Amino acid sequence: MALFDLVIMVDWSAAASPGPAKPSADRCWLAWGAKGNLSTAEYFRTRSACMERIHELLVDFDGSACVGFDFPFGYPAGSGLGGGRAAAAYIARNLTSDTSDKNNRFEVAANFNETISSGAGPFWGCPASAASEYLTVKKPDFNHDEFTEWRIVEKFLRDERRENSISTVWKLYTTGSVGSQSLTGLKELNDLARQPDLAHRIRFWPFETNWEVDLDGIILTEIWPSLNSHTSYDHPIKDARQVLACRDWLLDKIASGEAREAFAAPHWLALPDERKCRMEEGWILGVR
Repeated sequence: MALFDLVIMVDWSAAASPGPAKPSADRCWLAWGAKGNLSTAEYFRTRSACMERIHELLVDFDGSACVGFDFPFGYPAGSGLGGGRAAAAYIARNLTSDTSDKNNRFEVAANFNETISSGAGPFWGCPASAASEYLTVKKPDFNHDEFTEWRIVEKFLRDERRENSISTVWKLYTTGSVGSQSLTGLKELNDLARQPDLAHRIRFWPFETNWEVDLDGIILTEIWPSLNSHTSYDHPIKDARQVLACRDWLLDKIASGEAREAFAAPHWLALPDERKCRMEEGWILGVR
């Protein structure tokens, strides 16, 4: 039997307003595959519209599913923010986002900073109009003894594979930032996981699956699209090409019988670090 009946890959956006009617970059995109059916890249002007489509697909295909999102599912161990369902619930208690994508992510980040450090950081980056004592436009010095700036998986990509384009989860604004995507994205995953018709099937990987051991139901995973080449896809928008490439990568793994291994903890990961990733930080699917 195939590991998943449905695969959905999502390129996320933290924009604070709807995107153009014409499909554009830097808004939400997804691609899906199920039982031999392959979608084109689908464009969404808002996060809420994207999540409605994901919900629709998960209900229509009543089987096992993997849904990948291109934002971190956790924060560096020791920061107190955790990862997976716990982080999603904590963020959802604080962050608001309406159907037009208006949200209070900078206010939330400032409040988190006040709780974590009583000063600016670790979150940083915002428009000048959102700056405050606790959230700065530019990166402050990282002076935190209890936790690191980078998650273990990000350190590996930066140090071992020289993937310097990966961004820290603390950066909220401007080119290459992913922090706002995590705040808005985890809030939406919390809401998805509370939907009465889906709640009993949803699990956050690797937090609730013990890596590759328990992959039944709907598995929510973190992806990093830059791991997969998208140059062979004929689409003018990079975001669209990337979700197609990520989807096809996992479908190929399923077809070859190698998918479960892709969800396993890397064999070289020391036990204390494996526990940190499984309990707090999460991991990026496909990083071996």
